[in-house]
Amino acid sequence: MSDNKLPGANRFLLMGIVLAVTGGLSIAAPAIAGTMVVYVIGGLLLLAGALQVINALRSTGWYERIVPLIMGVITLLAGGAVLAHPLIGLFFLALMLAILFVVAGVWKIVASFSFRPATGWLAMLTSGALGLILGLMIWMQWPLSGLWSVGVLVGIDLLSTGLSLVFLSMTIRSFNRLSDAPAPG
Repeated sequence: MSDNKLPGANRFLLMGIVLAVTGGLSIAAPAIAGTMVVYVIGGLLLLAGALQVINALRSTGWYERIVPLIMGVITLLAGGAVLAHPLIGLFFLALMLAILFVVAGVWKIVASFSFRPATGWLAMLTSGALGLILGLMIWMQWPLSGLWSVGVLVGIDLLSTGLSLVFLSMTIRSFNRLSDAPAPG
C-alpha cells in the first residue's frame, strides 16, 4: 500500500449526497428552506448577542462595558425579532440579497471592461449581468420574492456543493486506485 493515498472519499461522498438532497429539497420547497435559514440567523443573532452581553458584564471599566453591552442588547433584540417574525426576516433577507446582487452585478460589469483585452473578461461580464438580472428579479417581486429567493439560492448552493463533493470523492477514489496499482516494470 502506498503512502500517497488521499483520505476521506467516503466522508466526501456521504456529505455530498446529503448536501445535494438537501439542496434539491430547498429548491423544491423554497419557502420552508428560507424560513429555516431565517431561524438559523435568528438563533445565531441571539447567541452572538448573549456572548456580547456576557463579555460586557465581565469587563472592568465602564468604557469597556458600555459599547459591548449596547451592541449585545441590540443583537439580542434583532435575534428575538427575527425569531418572533420569521416572515418579516425572510422579506428583509430577500431585500438584502437583491441589493447585494445588484451592486455586485454592476461592479462586475464595470470591472469586466478593465479586463477587456484578456480572454476571460466576457465571463466576468456575463456573471455581472446574471447577478444584476437576478437582483432586479428579486427587487421587482419584493416582498413576495422573499418566499422563493432565499430558499432557492440556498438550495442551489447546497446542491452545487453536494455535487462537487460527490465528484471530489470519485476523484479521490480514482487517485487511490491508481496509487495502489503496482508500479510497471
